[in-house]
Amino acid sequence: MNAARITIGFAATVIAAALHLAAAPAFAQAGAWKPEKNVEIIVGLTAGSSQDRGARAIQSIAQAKALLGVNMTVVNRVGGGGNIAWNYLATHSGDAHFVQIASPTILTNYIIGTTQHTHTEFTPLALLGNQYIGFAVRPDSPLKTLRDLADRLRADPASVSIGLNSLGSYLHMMCALSARSLGVDPKKLKLVIFQGAELMTAGLGGHVDAIATVSSNLLPHVQSGKLRMLGISAPRRLGGALAQTPTLKEQGVDVVLANWQGVFGPPKLGQAQVAYWDTVFGRIVKTDEWRRDQEQNLWESEYLNSADYARFLKTDYEQAKAIFIELGLARKDF
Repeated sequence: MNAARITIGFAATVIAAALHLAAAPAFAQAGAWKPEKNVEIIVGLTAGSSQDRGARAIQSIAQAKALLGVNMTVVNRVGGGGNIAWNYLATHSGDAHFVQIASPTILTNYIIGTTQHTHTEFTPLALLGNQYIGFAVRPDSPLKTLRDLADRLRADPASVSIGLNSLGSYLHMMCALSARSLGVDPKKLKLVIFQGAELMTAGLGGHVDAIATVSSNLLPHVQSGKLRMLGISAPRRLGGALAQTPTLKEQGVDVVLANWQGVFGPPKLGQAQVAYWDTVFGRIVKTDEWRRDQEQNLWESEYLNSADYARFLKTDYEQAKAIFIELGLARKDF
């Protein structure tokens, strides 16, 4: 009886050990890098922002799944149009215990000259997903469809005021590309800049004819009936509450543009460190928790590993640079 129990117990231990090894991440192999202390995931925007929500989803999944073997904390370093966060990341050259959530502003801010940091200084680790940009109006607006907006712009680009959060952003880029697709000079658009929540206040109050912003900002107001979306810059119609919103392309505006979210590491990370984060992010994006979070926040999950993300950034940067040179907003040393 005792011998049988010992045999069964030994077998169970062997099976458990085998399962643990099978589940162990690739970076647990001898000679691979892994973190030895707390990992910081840096966010350059305030708590509750889109970047912050993404960082906290990563943190929650990494902790719940014990992917790191150490703690991960979200650190908000806000200010300077994102420069404070990028300055902080730059001080940790070669240290893969620090990663930062990124958006296209890492490209556009350098292009228009509001920062000296460029994406090539840092180590690209992962593209995580895309969020698309919509045009929206008040329900009582005479602009019933995107074609109405297009007709007004073709007749007189300055006759329609469009609210944005900033010049030189991907929101601005979407407006410029849309104008170009319609045969309208993008420099003649009447763009009105509002800071933060002021943009939504302006749209809801009718202080501008239309606003352009990401879908998650628009969704609650669309659901409440206080705003109506004319179109969205996605390659296909989105699901859920925006399933009835047509894309720009299906309404004759040949533009697809994503306000993507990604992750960078500090400068000069080594191959083993990059491989570690490839494994971690590759696992996170396959979880049900990540899928639910993306759906809830109207993100389209699109994962690219470090090498593919680097190639993506090169193409995206060149497109943005060309647009802002055309608009006369690019830095003078290009």
